[in-house]
Amino acid sequence: MKKLLGVTLGIMTALGGFVDLGQIVFTMQAGALFGYGLLWSILLGTAAIIVYMEMCGRVAVVAHEPVFAVVRDRFGFRFGLVVLIASNLLNLATCAAELGGIAIILQLLTGWDEKLLLLIAAIILGMIVFGFKFQWIERAFGLAGVTMTVFAVSAAALHPNWHQLARGLIPTLAHSDTKHALLYWYFAVGIFSALLMEYEVHFYSSGAIEEDWTTRDLGENFAVAGFGSFLGAIITTGLLVLGALVFLPRGIFPNALSTSILAGAFPFAAKALLLALLGTLACLCGAALETALSGAYNVCQFFNLDWGKNLPVKSAPVYTAVWITMITVAFAIGLSGVRPLTLVNISVIFGMVVMPFTYYPILRVAADKNIMGKHVNGLADTIVGIIFLGLITIAASAAIPLMILTQSGEP
Repeated sequence: MKKLLGVTLGIMTALGGFVDLGQIVFTMQAGALFGYGLLWSILLGTAAIIVYMEMCGRVAVVAHEPVFAVVRDRFGFRFGLVVLIASNLLNLATCAAELGGIAIILQLLTGWDEKLLLLIAAIILGMIVFGFKFQWIERAFGLAGVTMTVFAVSAAALHPNWHQLARGLIPTLAHSDTKHALLYWYFAVGIFSALLMEYEVHFYSSGAIEEDWTTRDLGENFAVAGFGSFLGAIITTGLLVLGALVFLPRGIFPNALSTSILAGAFPFAAKALLLALLGTLACLCGAALETALSGAYNVCQFFNLDWGKNLPVKSAPVYTAVWITMITVAFAIGLSGVRPLTLVNISVIFGMVVMPFTYYPILRVAADKNIMGKHVNGLADTIVGIIFLGLITIAASAAIPLMILTQSGEP
């Protein structure tokens, strides 16, 4: 039973990372524009996050080093501090976007004022972090987020053309014009980035230490990284298919969360709408909590301060202060009127820019026999890691130019 419950760490991390606000809307928009043509980017991103999530979990268990301790040690204090600031600004933007998305869903459910619901959401999330231990937070939202499979079920119920879907596993190099090509690669980079968002591995490696994993849990680490990411990829594929089947034939570009959620219930009408709303709500809450806690983990790990959700507040005052600040500032950003989808575009694209500086040190430590001993990367692990790091670096270089040239993906 303990092993079974432990898998929920991977489920929550995957569903809060794969299926957050950005992934829901971004992936459906890609399907609405290009049909199944970007399915390959989901496959590529899923393989990459499985490889690096497993590595960072193994490093946390064997070397007892979470991600930002690794970043500090490999890049030095000054450059590491730059990476820390950039990563936490991205965490903050993502947390604000998730809070805004939560308020939108609560408004759809209740009809109340959105700003009031934003305040209620921030307070409730804060109370959850204060009142529950790490294990129960991850398990509650991990299992609740599984209801997002309604999107995959809805996509299958619409009977996609499986032959055309399989063709989407191969990138398209021929495009009708330059604008079409730029949009195609913008969404490819965006989907790839959203699948690899840094807070996923920040939260995951910290969670492995919170749960006191040992080398006996390395098999569980592999299963958690693989199963959680695979489940997230199935749901993400469902989102892409719904975009292709519901919006593309009708010439609709879904630029609102409410529109995207309706697609999840399309084949079943009202019967599935509540399930789609609640599943999305669970995932957005999980993502908001992950980003807020990741911000606190990052700061304390970088400056070598006491941290941990399960520690008393007096034992980890900076940790507590940082996650409270993250939620409070995220609420203030949402209250200012900035649209959640604007924040999503910022976090996904700029997250790609910072990404190499998160994954490179993880690869270096995982491949260092002096640190990892018999649990060091095999040759195949290192080669695959280098290939994905190369792809991450290329995507990072292209992210901002593509955002500018496509005006953040405007069709």
